[in-house]
Amino acid sequence: MTQYIFRLAVLADKPAIRCLQEQFMAEIADPLELVESDFDRSEFILVEAVDGSSRRAVGMMSIMRASSAPFVFERVLPDVWQRIDLRALTGRTDLRREDLVEVDWVYLEKAHRAKQLTRLLTAAGVLHAHRRGYPVIAIITNAGSKAALLSGIFHGSGLTIEVSGVPYELGAVWPAQSAALMADVVQSACARDPLLAWHL
Repeated sequence: MTQYIFRLAVLADKPAIRCLQEQFMAEIADPLELVESDFDRSEFILVEAVDGSSRRAVGMMSIMRASSAPFVFERVLPDVWQRIDLRALTGRTDLRREDLVEVDWVYLEKAHRAKQLTRLLTAAGVLHAHRRGYPVIAIITNAGSKAALLSGIFHGSGLTIEVSGVPYELGAVWPAQSAALMADVVQSACARDPLLAWHL
């Protein structure tokens, strides 16, 4: 039986994170510039699979803080701030770009791509952003992920891009409003599966 461990990455995990990112970008046939690998402005959440004496990273996501460098969504939508009003989208008149974090692409290796694990990674990102006190998460997602993982908490902007022929929409999630739902997701999953280890 395979045990899955969810934890924050440390600097020593950088090679494993880069390997997972390369696998993901090869799958969607897109340049590596679209994923975040900078530990100076991002935190990474890992999923490790433990099977017997083997333990390795099989999934990851990043939570990117605002900096002078662009967010991923700013790189793929370079005119984003001419096309949307952050305050109108969020309903927060006090919100600035510096208050945002971006949840970068959620990725699991194909052999471990069960809906529960993907949903738990999504929950991990929302809960971690909430603990850090970030008011808004920016996220780019496709229709399938929106329905399966972000139903009821995703607020779309209407701005879309195509990646490998699949449309992705930029939107936002409010961590404070979504934390209770995401905590229920984690608690229910861990209650059903004693092999899930939540170290976040």
